[in-house]
Amino acid sequence: MTTSEIYLPADRYAFEAMMLTHLLQHRRAPDYDTMHMSVHAQLRLAGVDMGGLVLNTPRVDPELRGDLIEALIAIEHSPFTDEIDESDVRIVLGEVGDVWPDSILDDVRKSAA
Repeated sequence: MTTSEIYLPADRYAFEAMMLTHLLQHRRAPDYDTMHMSVHAQLRLAGVDMGGLVLNTPRVDPELRGDLIEALIAIEHSPFTDEIDESDVRIVLGEVGDVWPDSILDDVRKSAA
């Protein structure tokens, strides 16, 4: 199933990138499946179309954008700061998930014309 681009209001996009960075930074989840479901829930709360739900014991996976969840979880801490950089989260949101701030819409429309 193909996914389409999602444009979130710029302030909402910035907030969600910050929240995802915080979630991934602290990795308080006790195991991978719990982290997977936490990131999944955060994306749904942000309004990202994740499609239906698929039971994949022991967790519930999204029908769409599972690769986005995997890519976000795979972001490495910086060897210099030992933190996850929010710009890395934004890159993954855009390049893997096709989730963008609506502030780039004018540039997208100009390049398509």
